Amino acid sequence: IIKNKFETSIPIINFEVLMKIILIILSFVFINASVYADGHSGKIHLEGFGAWSLNVLDAGNGNLSITYDGLYGGVAMSGTEFGNNSSVQCVGGLTTSQGKFNDESGICKFLFADAGSAFIKYKGFGEAGKSGSGTFEFIGGTDKYESISGSGTVTRVQIQAAKQGFAQSKNVFKGSYQLN
Repeated sequence: IIKNKFETSIPIINFEVLMKIILIILSFVFINASVYADGHSGKIHLEGFGAWSLNVLDAGNGNLSITYDGLYGGVAMSGTEFGNNSSVQCVGGLTTSQGKFNDESGICKFLFADAGSAFIKYKGFGEAGKSGSGTFEFIGGTDKYESISGSGTVTRVQIQAAKQGFAQSKNVFKGSYQLN
């Protein structure tokens, strides 16, 4: 024990004890950090506008085969944070019979502001050239989104396209997610 000029006792800690204390503290910090990163969950409410490059085969009488590849920008709404300012690419397709479809399907990649990404698959129904709706579910991701799960609904409000060969729409995703 060393006494300072104020006559208080200050214990001397040897190097091994000090290193053990530091390791315990660091272990606690890393264990807690991983607990907070996993298990995070919340609501999804994304809205934004997209443009979709179309490939259409018209067989007449409202019978069409349509594939598309497009981009969408998402903004979190209603106090949610998930996917705010995300960039999304979707590739999908559908087949109409008398102008209606119930087989739309595809995959979207959400690229988040933190550079992580998540993937969904979706299914939809509606009428060609009009608004439609469907469901989606997460199928994976990268970085902290690698084990994401969740699902929800997607609504597409068709708007007049500014360029031939494209479709444009307002898309709304609502649902929930969990980072497992």
